[in-house]
Amino acid sequence: MKWSYLIFLVVYGMMILAAFLLPFFSDPEYLMLENTLSELGAQNTPNNWIMNFIFILLGLITFINGFKVLDGFQLQVLVLLIFCVSLVLTAMFMHAPIDRGVVYDSFQNEMHSVFSTITGISFCTYCLVVSFITRWKKQKLLAISVGILVFIVSYLMVVHSDYRGLYERGVYIIAFGWILYSYKFYEYVFTKKEYFQLINKN
Repeated sequence: MKWSYLIFLVVYGMMILAAFLLPFFSDPEYLMLENTLSELGAQNTPNNWIMNFIFILLGLITFINGFKVLDGFQLQVLVLLIFCVSLVLTAMFMHAPIDRGVVYDSFQNEMHSVFSTITGISFCTYCLVVSFITRWKKQKLLAISVGILVFIVSYLMVVHSDYRGLYERGVYIIAFGWILYSYKFYEYVFTKKEYFQLINKN
Protein backbone atom coordinates (compact mmCIF):
# COMPACT_ATOMS: atom_id res chain seq x y z
CA MET A 1 0.00 0.00 0.00
CA LYS A 2 2.84 2.36 0.86
CA TRP A 3 4.50 2.07 -2.57
CA SER A 4 1.26 2.16 -4.56
CA TYR A 5 0.18 5.29 -2.66
CA LEU A 6 3.55 6.92 -3.36
CA ILE A 7 3.12 6.13 -7.06
CA PHE A 8 -0.35 7.69 -6.90
CA LEU A 9 1.18 10.87 -5.46
CA VAL A 10 3.76 10.96 -8.25
CA VAL A 11 1.10 10.49 -10.96
CA TYR A 12 -1.03 13.21 -9.33
CA GLY A 13 1.96 15.54 -9.48
CA MET A 14 2.53 14.59 -13.12
CA MET A 15 -1.08 15.47 -13.91
CA ILE A 16 -0.75 18.93 -12.35
CA LEU A 17 2.53 19.61 -14.15
CA ALA A 18 1.09 18.46 -17.48
CA ALA A 19 -2.05 20.54 -16.97
CA PHE A 20 -0.04 23.76 -16.71
CA LEU A 21 3.15 23.04 -18.69
CA LEU A 22 2.03 20.81 -21.57
CA PRO A 23 -0.03 23.62 -23.22
CA PHE A 24 3.27 25.29 -24.15
CA PHE A 25 4.23 22.17 -26.14
CA SER A 26 0.81 21.49 -27.64
CA ASP A 27 -1.28 23.01 -30.42
CA PRO A 28 -0.33 26.70 -30.94
CA GLU A 29 -4.05 27.52 -30.79
CA TYR A 30 -4.41 25.91 -27.35
CA LEU A 31 -5.53 28.36 -24.63
CA MET A 32 -5.16 27.26 -21.02
CA LEU A 33 -8.27 29.13 -19.84
CA GLU A 34 -10.48 27.92 -22.65
CA ASN A 35 -9.23 24.47 -23.65
CA THR A 36 -9.50 21.31 -21.57
CA LEU A 37 -7.07 18.59 -20.56
CA SER A 38 -8.85 16.29 -22.99
CA GLU A 39 -7.85 18.66 -25.77
CA LEU A 40 -4.22 18.28 -24.71
CA GLY A 41 -4.69 14.61 -25.53
CA ALA A 42 -6.76 15.27 -28.66
CA GLN A 43 -6.28 13.53 -31.99
CA ASN A 44 -3.50 14.84 -34.21
CA THR A 45 -2.24 17.15 -31.45
CA PRO A 46 1.48 17.56 -30.65
CA ASN A 47 2.56 15.48 -27.62
CA ASN A 48 -1.00 14.25 -27.05
CA TRP A 49 0.35 10.90 -25.81
CA ILE A 50 1.61 12.55 -22.60
CA MET A 51 -1.83 13.61 -21.35
CA ASN A 52 -3.45 10.35 -22.44
CA PHE A 53 -0.72 8.32 -20.73
CA ILE A 54 -1.30 10.27 -17.51
CA PHE A 55 -5.08 9.68 -17.73
CA ILE A 56 -4.46 5.94 -18.06
CA LEU A 57 -1.99 5.93 -15.16
CA LEU A 58 -4.46 7.88 -13.01
CA GLY A 59 -7.24 5.42 -13.71
CA LEU A 60 -5.09 2.38 -12.98
CA ILE A 61 -3.35 3.64 -9.83
CA THR A 62 -6.57 5.09 -8.41
CA PHE A 63 -8.28 1.72 -8.65
CA ILE A 64 -5.29 -0.26 -7.37
CA ASN A 65 -5.15 1.87 -4.22
CA GLY A 66 -8.91 2.05 -3.85
CA PHE A 67 -9.35 -1.71 -4.16
CA LYS A 68 -7.02 -2.15 -1.18
CA VAL A 69 -8.56 0.64 0.91
CA LEU A 70 -12.18 -0.33 0.22
CA ASP A 71 -11.68 -4.08 0.56
CA GLY A 72 -15.05 -5.59 1.52
CA PHE A 73 -17.19 -2.65 0.38
CA GLN A 74 -18.49 -4.07 -2.89
CA LEU A 75 -20.72 -1.17 -3.98
CA GLN A 76 -17.99 1.41 -3.44
CA VAL A 77 -15.42 -0.71 -5.29
CA LEU A 78 -17.85 -1.19 -8.20
CA VAL A 79 -18.52 2.55 -8.55
CA LEU A 80 -14.80 3.27 -8.29
CA LEU A 81 -14.15 0.68 -11.01
CA ILE A 82 -16.66 2.37 -13.33
CA PHE A 83 -15.01 5.74 -12.65
CA CYS A 84 -11.49 4.46 -13.30
CA VAL A 85 -12.37 2.42 -16.40
CA SER A 86 -14.27 5.32 -17.95
CA LEU A 87 -11.31 7.63 -17.25
CA VAL A 88 -8.96 5.20 -19.02
CA LEU A 89 -11.37 4.98 -21.95
CA THR A 90 -11.43 8.78 -22.32
CA ALA A 91 -7.72 8.47 -23.07
CA MET A 92 -8.15 5.58 -25.48
CA PHE A 93 -10.95 7.33 -27.38
CA MET A 94 -9.44 10.73 -28.05
CA HIS A 95 -11.09 14.14 -28.24
CA ALA A 96 -11.38 15.95 -31.58
CA PRO A 97 -8.51 18.38 -32.30
CA ILE A 98 -8.94 22.10 -31.65
CA ASP A 99 -8.63 22.77 -35.36
CA ARG A 100 -11.63 20.93 -36.79
CA GLY A 101 -10.14 21.44 -40.24
CA VAL A 102 -7.67 18.68 -39.38
CA VAL A 103 -8.74 15.16 -40.30
CA TYR A 104 -9.97 13.23 -37.25
CA ASP A 105 -12.09 10.25 -36.26
CA SER A 106 -15.57 11.51 -35.27
CA PHE A 107 -16.46 8.14 -33.68
CA GLN A 108 -13.54 8.45 -31.28
CA ASN A 109 -14.63 11.97 -30.39
CA GLU A 110 -18.21 10.82 -29.71
CA MET A 111 -17.04 7.93 -27.55
CA HIS A 112 -14.70 10.26 -25.70
CA SER A 113 -17.67 12.49 -24.88
CA VAL A 114 -19.68 9.50 -23.64
CA PHE A 115 -16.93 8.19 -21.37
CA SER A 116 -16.10 11.69 -20.15
CA THR A 117 -19.72 12.08 -19.04
CA ILE A 118 -19.67 8.67 -17.34
CA THR A 119 -16.44 9.66 -15.58
CA GLY A 120 -18.04 12.79 -14.12
CA ILE A 121 -21.26 11.06 -13.06
CA SER A 122 -19.49 8.06 -11.56
CA PHE A 123 -17.12 10.30 -9.56
CA CYS A 124 -20.04 12.21 -8.00
CA THR A 125 -21.72 8.87 -7.29
CA TYR A 126 -18.52 7.58 -5.73
CA CYS A 127 -18.41 10.56 -3.36
CA LEU A 128 -21.97 9.77 -2.30
CA VAL A 129 -21.48 6.04 -1.72
CA VAL A 130 -18.23 6.62 0.17
CA SER A 131 -20.12 8.94 2.52
CA PHE A 132 -22.29 5.93 3.48
CA ILE A 133 -19.37 3.98 4.92
CA THR A 134 -17.20 6.67 6.54
CA ARG A 135 -16.96 6.49 10.31
CA TRP A 136 -16.96 10.21 11.10
CA LYS A 137 -19.46 12.95 10.28
CA LYS A 138 -16.79 15.38 9.03
CA GLN A 139 -15.59 12.79 6.54
CA LYS A 140 -19.14 12.22 5.31
CA LEU A 141 -19.70 15.95 4.84
CA LEU A 142 -16.39 16.35 3.02
CA ALA A 143 -17.17 13.50 0.62
CA ILE A 144 -20.61 14.92 -0.19
CA SER A 145 -19.24 18.47 -0.46
CA VAL A 146 -16.55 17.39 -2.95
CA GLY A 147 -19.17 15.60 -5.06
CA ILE A 148 -21.42 18.67 -5.09
CA LEU A 149 -18.52 21.01 -5.82
CA VAL A 150 -17.35 18.90 -8.77
CA PHE A 151 -20.93 18.79 -10.11
CA ILE A 152 -21.29 22.59 -9.85
CA VAL A 153 -17.91 23.31 -11.45
CA SER A 154 -18.69 20.83 -14.23
CA TYR A 155 -21.92 22.74 -14.86
CA LEU A 156 -19.99 26.01 -14.93
CA MET A 157 -17.83 24.54 -17.70
CA VAL A 158 -20.96 24.46 -19.85
CA VAL A 159 -22.32 27.85 -18.80
CA HIS A 160 -19.00 29.70 -18.98
CA SER A 161 -17.30 27.80 -21.79
CA ASP A 162 -14.63 30.50 -22.20
CA TYR A 163 -13.19 29.34 -18.86
CA ARG A 164 -13.81 25.61 -19.17
CA GLY A 165 -10.08 24.89 -19.24
CA LEU A 166 -9.60 26.58 -15.88
CA TYR A 167 -12.69 24.92 -14.40
CA GLU A 168 -11.65 21.45 -15.57
CA ARG A 169 -8.18 21.82 -14.10
CA GLY A 170 -9.83 22.72 -10.81
CA VAL A 171 -12.07 19.65 -11.03
CA TYR A 172 -9.14 17.28 -11.57
CA ILE A 173 -7.02 18.81 -8.83
CA ILE A 174 -9.89 18.76 -6.31
CA ALA A 175 -11.20 15.31 -7.25
CA PHE A 176 -7.91 13.41 -7.17
CA GLY A 177 -6.62 15.48 -4.27
CA TRP A 178 -9.64 14.37 -2.25
CA ILE A 179 -9.23 10.75 -3.34
CA LEU A 180 -5.61 10.83 -2.19
CA TYR A 181 -6.68 12.36 1.13
CA SER A 182 -9.50 9.85 1.63
CA TYR A 183 -7.25 6.86 0.91
CA LYS A 184 -4.81 8.05 3.56
CA PHE A 185 -7.00 9.47 6.31
CA TYR A 186 -10.59 8.22 6.01
CA GLU A 187 -11.81 5.66 8.53
CA TYR A 188 -14.62 3.29 7.59
CA VAL A 189 -17.32 1.36 9.39
CA PHE A 190 -17.08 -2.41 9.66
CA THR A 191 -17.97 -4.50 6.63
CA LYS A 192 -20.50 -7.28 7.23
CA LYS A 193 -17.69 -9.83 7.06
CA GLU A 194 -15.63 -7.98 9.69
CA TYR A 195 -18.70 -7.53 11.87
CA PHE A 196 -19.52 -11.26 11.94
CA GLN A 197 -15.86 -12.12 12.53
CA LEU A 198 -15.92 -9.81 15.54
CA ILE A 199 -19.16 -11.36 16.83
CA ASN A 200 -17.77 -14.87 16.47
CA LYS A 201 -14.62 -13.94 18.41
CA ASN A 202 -16.77 -12.70 21.29
